[in-house]
Amino acid sequence: MVVSSDKLKVLITPPTLDLNDTHNYHGGAIGNISYNLLCSLADFNAEIYAIIKSRNLAFSPPSNLKLYPTGGKMFERAIGGSKQTNKILKKEKIDVITQLYFFYGVSFNPMLRKVKDYPFVIGMCELPHPLLEDEIGSGMKKYAANLGKKFLFPLFKKTLDYCDTLIAVNEGAKDLYSNLMPRSKIRVIPYGVDLERFKYSSLPSNHNILAVSRLIKRRGLDYLVEAMPIILKEYPDANLHFVGDGPRKGILQAKAKELGVSSKVIFHGNVSANELVNLYRNCYVFCHLSSADGWNQPALEAMASGRPVICTDAPHNSMVIDKKTGFLIPYGDIDVLAEKIRKVLGDRELAGKMGLEGRKEAEEKYNWDEVGRRYYEVYKEVAR
Repeated sequence: MVVSSDKLKVLITPPTLDLNDTHNYHGGAIGNISYNLLCSLADFNAEIYAIIKSRNLAFSPPSNLKLYPTGGKMFERAIGGSKQTNKILKKEKIDVITQLYFFYGVSFNPMLRKVKDYPFVIGMCELPHPLLEDEIGSGMKKYAANLGKKFLFPLFKKTLDYCDTLIAVNEGAKDLYSNLMPRSKIRVIPYGVDLERFKYSSLPSNHNILAVSRLIKRRGLDYLVEAMPIILKEYPDANLHFVGDGPRKGILQAKAKELGVSSKVIFHGNVSANELVNLYRNCYVFCHLSSADGWNQPALEAMASGRPVICTDAPHNSMVIDKKTGFLIPYGDIDVLAEKIRKVLGDRELAGKMGLEGRKEAEEKYNWDEVGRRYYEVYKEVAR
């Protein structure tokens, strides 16, 4: 395959992405992350043809980022995506085909016959995580999901076999995928963060604690509520702010009432992009206590905003440097959680230093220009 003379031409398929530039967590942040990545790639010498599920854009995309939304349900998207793929491949001299947001064990590419004739890159590969009952339901729904995984895994593995290079978001994901493919084919490139949207600001005068998350059991939000009585003994002005919604909201509210801290636990629900920025700016410390996740984008946003972060010591929190940008703690340990929160609330110099280090990490390692450049270099390399 010879790279096109003018621009590197990249085709994104199949249509799995719901792109947005509004930044929300209503259904996960991956649509916004994907859009930022595509825009960063477009800043380089690349022509991007992205076959997607849908788009929700407040602003026009770059002229060299061409979006082809298919809409519809899964079967309709498969047909529409296949037709659009064929049309683009006939019209354009595509250098690389790539599949973004590849979910372990279940994602696959239904157009492998086309893929095998082109350099093929799979990107944005996270660590898998279990879906608990409050996320997937119980009974027949759970059975159907497990059955689906069983039948999808061979297609997932076959797609990996056609892959020239796989891009993992951290070393943990690389270790996992290296069990199924040669380690030499795997690169590690993290997600980026919007440094213009999430700007650095100095610590506020309050003692606000912020958690940005879907309200589900796996995220360990109960432990934050349970830690509040301990924290309030020393810092009676502290408030816990939850951003996000989910099936565990009622349980968290009941727990706060039982512990006598209802007035100190505020539920904001799903908020706008501007409201989210202000909530990061108005918090003193950020917490994310998930037992397992693919990646922790909110922690990265808090770091970019100059806030110390307290997260679980788990592979998906690879962006957090213990004792430098915040603290990594054991999952479910309420005493350690309360201790670390009180430590940063009581030491403004330490909290400020951690916030500055977090911003520095975000600028040096997680800016979208650098992430886009590294993706572009991978595409250029496999297209040779």
